[in-house]
Amino acid sequence: MSGLRAILARWAAALAVVGALALAAMTAAAVHYRGAARTEAAGRAADRAGYVAAQAEATRFAAEAIHHQEAVYRMKAAQQDQTHETELAQARAAGAAYAAAHRVQPKAAQGGGGTALAAAPGDGTGLRTPVPAAGVVVSEQDLQACSEVTAYAMSLRDWALGMEAQ
Repeated sequence: MSGLRAILARWAAALAVVGALALAAMTAAAVHYRGAARTEAAGRAADRAGYVAAQAEATRFAAEAIHHQEAVYRMKAAQQDQTHETELAQARAAGAAYAAAHRVQPKAAQGGGGTALAAAPGDGTGLRTPVPAAGVVVSEQDLQACSEVTAYAMSLRDWALGMEAQ
């Protein structure tokens, strides 16, 4: 054991210096890696903030695009409604003109003179019972309903063909 004490006594100063250097190196390494970890955490936080900002900007752009497209759709719908209203008015006028031109007129009463209409049996429509077999009698309301439905169907057809063209 005395040999070991002699070696330790001889090298005590050198071992103290080596121990101090090892402690300093380990402390420096710990400080370095702690700084690197902080730098990495700060970089990740900055990246995260960038992602959040980019997502907010993308959300804003998407909302603007949706609002713009909705405005375009509203404008197209208003134009289509206006076109439909115009076509509907034309169809109603055409139906009224057709009804006026093809109206079944009741015959005047015989021997009464003047414009009195003959009394109609049954339903009180003013028409005589025998209606020509070649004709079909439709009420003016039914004629207008058919005109309106046809105008609506034609508007839908034009709209559908317009969608196909886009």
